[in-house]
Amino acid sequence: MVRSGRRPARTVRLAGRRPGTRQAPARRPTGLRQRWRHIDWSRAGTITAVVAALAGLLLTGVSTLYDALVSQGELGQARQAADQETRAQALRVSYWTEYPTPFVKRLHVINGSPDPVWEVDLLMSPAEAGRDHVLQLPTLAPCSETVMTQEAWGLTPGQGPPYAAGDRPPGVVRWMAFRDRDGVVWKRDGNGLSRLSDDWTVLSVGHGDHALAITAVTEGARGVLPVKQTPSCGNS
Repeated sequence: MVRSGRRPARTVRLAGRRPGTRQAPARRPTGLRQRWRHIDWSRAGTITAVVAALAGLLLTGVSTLYDALVSQGELGQARQAADQETRAQALRVSYWTEYPTPFVKRLHVINGSPDPVWEVDLLMSPAEAGRDHVLQLPTLAPCSETVMTQEAWGLTPGQGPPYAAGDRPPGVVRWMAFRDRDGVVWKRDGNGLSRLSDDWTVLSVGHGDHALAITAVTEGARGVLPVKQTPSCGNS
């Protein structure tokens, strides 16, 4: 038998490979997936905790600010209520002038509260009774109205400045001061009601050449009409 000088061909198969195929190289993650893999999750947890803490502080601050605003509003309402309660009686004490004729004047002084009022001083206008003339009432009874004609402050009917029909009558009283049931001193004038110091006295108004001329007003005196009860007088 004749043997050929050639060796039979072998089929060499590489382990892990199939004939006719190529193994693809490993792909690296790109873009968002690559960034995601590079995150330091221990540091990210710390950042999340800090953000959560800041959010908690913000919410706490907002809540504290809201509570402070509510408390401030309630405090303001309480102060307003206390101020209204303090002024309640004083708001019911007033005066007004009636002009039945151009030469007749009647001054009405009213205490519309159910408590007495003390040390009532009415500073008259210069045209009526001089610069520093005061009518002084020791007290105003509860729910009462005291009426005086110009005779009470030294004028007789026909004296004093008259006014023409249609004109605004001249003022008779410049202001009134009085002490309420709690000892608080108030002043009422054309601008409304204001509080004076508790140690205020009418003697502090005039001094030296302008000393006050004080006329005491009592029921039954000349020009003072009988005290009347006010039609309605609610609780203060």
